[in-house]
Amino acid sequence: MLTLTVLSPERKLVDGLQIQSLMVTGSEGLIQILPEHAEMIGTIETGPFSYSPVSGEAVAGVISTGFFEIKGHQVIVMAETCELSKEIDVSRAKVAQKKAESALSDPELDNKLFRKYELKLQRSLIRQQIAGKTTLH
Repeated sequence: MLTLTVLSPERKLVDGLQIQSLMVTGSEGLIQILPEHAEMIGTIETGPFSYSPVSGEAVAGVISTGFFEIKGHQVIVMAETCELSKEIDVSRAKVAQKKAESALSDPELDNKLFRKYELKLQRSLIRQQIAGKTTLH
């Protein structure tokens, strides 16, 4: 059994929840964390995440850049943003997608702004994909 805490600057999504497993998107792709996982610190990339509480149904969401630490039986996730699938406003995500696509079509866009809108597009697509899902496969 693992104890999960998920933090963002805006809120504490989970605090000391007993879980069976956690999936996060790391710099190398999806990472599954199970009990007895080796201790480590890693980076999180924008993408889906899910966890399976000891009691109750699996929970899925979208998480953005940050870090995670596994120490003993504790997992701490610190992310720029985190949003559960049930909290996602799909129509808002579609509007964000259209705005990002429009901005990216500007041939005068500098590299910094291009990267900003590229990340916004990525987040909007992932949010739409995760909305309504309960687990990752």
